[in-house]
Amino acid sequence: MLHPRFVDLFCTRLVFWGMVGVDMGDDPSSEVYRTAMWAQNNNPATSRHMVVPPGEVIGKVYAAQIEEKVASLRKIFAASPALADYEPLEAIPEDASELRRADYHGHPPRRVSKAEFIDQLVPATIIAGLLGPKTLANALMMSFFGGLNIGPLSTAEERATPQCPPPGFDFPFGDDDKLRLVILESLRLAPAVYETVFLLPEESSVADYAGFGAKRVPPGRPPML
Repeated sequence: MLHPRFVDLFCTRLVFWGMVGVDMGDDPSSEVYRTAMWAQNNNPATSRHMVVPPGEVIGKVYAAQIEEKVASLRKIFAASPALADYEPLEAIPEDASELRRADYHGHPPRRVSKAEFIDQLVPATIIAGLLGPKTLANALMMSFFGGLNIGPLSTAEERATPQCPPPGFDFPFGDDDKLRLVILESLRLAPAVYETVFLLPEESSVADYAGFGAKRVPPGRPPML
């Protein structure tokens, strides 16, 4: 029987090899292996450190430990086959109209250096590349381990509906279309990424804001979806 830890290792190997061409190897003591497995560990403090200034949410000592791992991850990405010859575009392609717009702060588009690109790639890898697929894989795998536990604040409907393929479920391996439906339904019931924040590029509005009627939201605000 597969062990839940298999999901962590498999997804981490898949993301590092498929995205940047880095082979973690088999030595748990190596820097690449240790850093990659740290990145997939889904520590909430690490995710918060990615999106807020250091020290505002977590202690300075813990922030320093996280930044040490982040620095190691930057080094691995910088030397990876996928980014070894990275060069920013000399000009933005004419057909990439979305890239030609000013950013959310009104700054005109510009070339991004390799270091800046890696700075953006690190949190994307930790929060989206590893956390999202691994959460989905764990939800699917839980059918082999008695099902997926749900929180104490769940609704009666949620408690009555399996949050993942139920124990004993006959996965339609070999039928990609049916397997895709199983995955999509699992994502609907237990979203791997259940919330996201972005900055509005332009003004928006909602018809009824929390029961207080219509509300206009100015550009630059960070709504949570």
